[in-house]
Amino acid sequence: MELIDFRQDFLDGVRSRSFDNSVTNDAAFIYEISDRLSEAEEFQDFIPCQYIGTGFKNRSIRIDGFEFDEADSSLRLLIADFSGDEILETITRTRIDQIFGQLRSFVEFCLAGGFDSVENTTNIDSQVLAFSNLIKGSKSSISRYRFYLVTDSVISDRIKDLAEDEINGVVVEHHVWDISRLFNVGVSALGTEELEIDFTEFTGNGLSCLPASKTDDFDAYMCVIPGQALASIYEKYGSRLLEGNVRSFLNTTGKINKGIQGTIRSAPDKFFIYNNGISATATDVKLDKSSDGHRITSAKYLQIVNGGQTTASLFVALKKDKADLSKISVQMKLTVVKARDSDTLGNMIQDIAKFSNKQNKVSDSDFFSNHPFHMGYERLSRRILAPAAAGAQFNTYWFYERAKGQYLNAQSRMTVKQKKDFQRERPRSQLVLKTDLAKSENSWRMLPHIVSLGAQKNFSGDKPGTFARYIDDEWGGDGIKFINDAYYRDSISRIIVFKFVERMVSDADWYKGGYRAQIVTYTIAKLASMINEFSPGNMVNFKQIWNIQSVSTALANQLERVAQVVSETINKTPVANMDVGEWCKKVDCWNSVQLASIELSAEFKRELLSSEEKQEIMREGKAQGRLDAKINAEIQVISLGEHYWKKLHDWSKQFSPLYGRDENLVIAASRKGWLPSDKQAKELLRIEAEMIELGFTSK
Repeated sequence: MELIDFRQDFLDGVRSRSFDNSVTNDAAFIYEISDRLSEAEEFQDFIPCQYIGTGFKNRSIRIDGFEFDEADSSLRLLIADFSGDEILETITRTRIDQIFGQLRSFVEFCLAGGFDSVENTTNIDSQVLAFSNLIKGSKSSISRYRFYLVTDSVISDRIKDLAEDEINGVVVEHHVWDISRLFNVGVSALGTEELEIDFTEFTGNGLSCLPASKTDDFDAYMCVIPGQALASIYEKYGSRLLEGNVRSFLNTTGKINKGIQGTIRSAPDKFFIYNNGISATATDVKLDKSSDGHRITSAKYLQIVNGGQTTASLFVALKKDKADLSKISVQMKLTVVKARDSDTLGNMIQDIAKFSNKQNKVSDSDFFSNHPFHMGYERLSRRILAPAAAGAQFNTYWFYERAKGQYLNAQSRMTVKQKKDFQRERPRSQLVLKTDLAKSENSWRMLPHIVSLGAQKNFSGDKPGTFARYIDDEWGGDGIKFINDAYYRDSISRIIVFKFVERMVSDADWYKGGYRAQIVTYTIAKLASMINEFSPGNMVNFKQIWNIQSVSTALANQLERVAQVVSETINKTPVANMDVGEWCKKVDCWNSVQLASIELSAEFKRELLSSEEKQEIMREGKAQGRLDAKINAEIQVISLGEHYWKKLHDWSKQFSPLYGRDENLVIAASRKGWLPSDKQAKELLRIEAEMIELGFTSK
């Protein structure tokens, strides 16, 4: 795929999102960018927040979105430059400086309490006012400002570097994400930017290391990194260094370990022997072999997979406590992963992170990306055709993106006609991200306060109720384990409702802007709660929604009434000037919404499925799920092949012997032409999982 083709696809996605969500192209551009930068791990829980106005001395002030990164106490602010023109334009240094100047003026205006002097704020988005209060209230704790300019233009070749600046003594970074940078991330193996860290910038001559292991899949090194260097690297690159699940864990658990802090202050020379050190991965390193041994001078896509608290604690000691870190050294196990396709590379990094954290609080549900549920849901999305929507003459697929960039990568080697057919059958408006599914499902599970924590924390955070924990808990029971066609269709129907509420809120006369995401999740949760209260045992007719790929008039009217009351209720915070977004993260907010009085309309009640119909659908779904599970297990065992099972048997004899029935099954599976029963297939997959846990690999 070439840059021009990528940009055209990108613009088509923006226009599609604009139409689907009933928002302007500028707003759709922000939503599209937020998704892509989240996938590229630049953002974790981005919040759109658009404002254009005039600040002090008639300066233009502007903001399009933000994120407060708890992991490194940085504030990320985004501003957009969207043309939408078919012809690719070049953005100049003058234009870049002008746009960043508007963002800087916005921050300075907020820090000085500029909005406090505005007499009438009724026309100002409440999200903007809340963000202004956040900037003003957090000015003493913000470690640095990270300014992002995103554009569908291409940056001038003459612009080589953007210098750092300061606002009231706090460092300001400048990052430009033009269309070529987005393109490079989109076609990379990881689906993210492979940031290269030059260790000589922080240590002079790089990191002392000892080659420890070498295989076809990875190289491993034992390294020593000075505490000052590790803290400074984290200061510059922030939570981008943290593998995604470690970042979520660090955000949730208070971040700073008191024991680590105590060692930094009282025994810095013993830090190396008291601390477990850190584990990291990279995709490539540069080695310098000199007279004093091996040194690593740089690393690509460095990710800390274990030791986030150690890293963050050193950073806090350096920045807040002004501690002397010169006597501190940290041991680092660095694994250089050689895989170059996104699935293999992502799986290896997640496995390293998982097993590095086995003795810590990071649970298996935090590593949900490779869960069997995930894989099964993806298979269903590739197989099950959705009915033609109203006015359409053909059926389509909903495309579930299990790994980053699958939707784009699937089109990368297609001809123009093939790509057109692909996009017709799988329109971008029917792209479902993992976090989209999690938001929808947890809203219907009546957990809007968990959804309001943000996309990533709702998906796989540490709190009970997150989607990953739910799937992890249910998988071994009699429920979600049997993922089947019926579950898939119903879950897509729930997503259809979710997307409808997003559009409906945006178009509503009563909607004054701000907190749309919170209104949407609370509206769906409230509707589910009302059905439980006023029509117990019944449920929404998801089959009808699937068949028409839309919501009925009765459901639409009911959602409209609920959403308006929800909006009014969540904006009545218990404390004056409390941020509505923070209020929505609390179970007390959900309790207040549950108490709000709303009736189910007679028209909507008539559409609900009765408890008997509901039970019949569940029975059919479970029966189909059991059959699918049996068939899939048999297919998986056979597709692995007899050579695979022979390798497993040979490995087990050397490292972890199998006995009795288990060994007989593996021997049988290694014979050409043998077909297992469904029960035998299930047992073989159990044995395989146990052997992999113990270290078996087919390579």
